[in-house]
Amino acid sequence: MKHFIRILFLAIALFGSVQAAGGRNFGLGFALGDPTGFSAKYWTSSNTALDFNLGWAGYWRRDGYYDPECYNNNFYRNHAGYCDDRGYNYRDKYGYGWDIFHIHADYLFHNFDAIRSTERFPLYYGPGISVNYLDYDFLQLGVRGNFGIAWMPRRAPIDVFLEISPTMELFPGPQFDVNAGLGMRFYF
Repeated sequence: MKHFIRILFLAIALFGSVQAAGGRNFGLGFALGDPTGFSAKYWTSSNTALDFNLGWAGYWRRDGYYDPECYNNNFYRNHAGYCDDRGYNYRDKYGYGWDIFHIHADYLFHNFDAIRSTERFPLYYGPGISVNYLDYDFLQLGVRGNFGIAWMPRRAPIDVFLEISPTMELFPGPQFDVNAGLGMRFYF
């Protein structure tokens, strides 16, 4: 629980410092997908931006909750009760659980010339970092790549985005994951 509180305070401080920059360079909104949560973007120049997400993620498996760490023999020996209890999670009839608190930050490069249109449809890409905090005091740290497309109407201070992000969790052990999301932000 201590890790969760530290991460939450870090995220609030990060979002607060970015918001203090003001202008129409800062957008705040919501993203649906894996993870689902709040999304923020701060433009550092005309074609680069910092992108942040604070949300929740889960794992899907037909026979219940899936936790990849329970397949690690060392982890299982130390957390056998947890892993056995999580074998079948009946929060709902589909066995879907929202047990991961997720934070990521990306540095994005935007290409506004890739799609020719009267509206703005930049393609974007860039590196980032991710932190996952599982509900039993387990922390994962990783690096990620972010690829997406945004629609930025010329007459409205919003953007709508669709992105996919391959992620390599490095700590405590290597694990590959893919995040994807659809979202919208309002700029102020």
